[in-house]
Amino acid sequence: MKRIIVPYDFSDEARNGVSLATVLASQTRASIQLVYVQRKKPDFAHLSLEEERRLVEKEFDTLVAEIRKALPQGIEVEYIVKKGKVYQEVVAQAEAFSDAVIVTSTHGASGFEEFFLGSNTLKILASTEVPVYTIRHGMTPAPIQNVIFPLDTSFESRQKAPITVKLAKQWSATVHIVIEQAADSEEAKKLNAYTAQCEEYFAKNDVPYCTYRAEANKKEDLVDVTNNYAAHIPNSLIVVTTRDKAAPSIFMIGEKAQRLLRTAPVPVLVVVPTLVRITDSFRTSGN
Repeated sequence: MKRIIVPYDFSDEARNGVSLATVLASQTRASIQLVYVQRKKPDFAHLSLEEERRLVEKEFDTLVAEIRKALPQGIEVEYIVKKGKVYQEVVAQAEAFSDAVIVTSTHGASGFEEFFLGSNTLKILASTEVPVYTIRHGMTPAPIQNVIFPLDTSFESRQKAPITVKLAKQWSATVHIVIEQAADSEEAKKLNAYTAQCEEYFAKNDVPYCTYRAEANKKEDLVDVTNNYAAHIPNSLIVVTTRDKAAPSIFMIGEKAQRLLRTAPVPVLVVVPTLVRITDSFRTSGN
């Protein structure tokens, strides 16, 4: 992580995304770039696009100075004003750099009605392979010390292991594998095997970890189990994957991941699953 892209529309929710970006930048010394996107027609009838831009730049000058005070010396903070569709411009800005991430509130930087996670958040997630950090309204972000790793038997679930190792080392964090015991014996056997693979992988990469096994509960699924667990782990972050890009889904993100983003009590990192083969017994792409 070298650059943090933050969509910003001067709403309270968007300010929450800035707070998370500030925490991440302090831990990683990544630079922060705030992105404001003007529509082709002004949002404010009494202002021209040029007048809107001048007003935005004035507000950004004050905000950037404020953010710099909260960061260690030497971390770059800047802003850019673009025109177009919010999600497209934010994604383009992030993909223009190597090793960039996007940080956003699940309801900020939208400017119009919420649809599941908020229109722009959902479209950003569906349009990029850049890692996206999200934070819900009302949360106070804290330095990451624990990475929560929900695990099931889906194809994508283990594919977040390599980036989890990278982040855990960067933050000196502990990984918490969270599983819900399956009622079906074959499913339980597969889940236990996947858990053992992940435990072995984290151990071989010298990443501290622990495993939490919740009892099977008809009223709770892995989303509920993960949220309940995360609520009791301070300074934590949940890591999830989007759906397989080849899946026939208009959203490109699974229902469980969407629910986590809407309900998680801690920030959530969404990464695209990748086929990474590792030269030991762990395979993120196989059985």
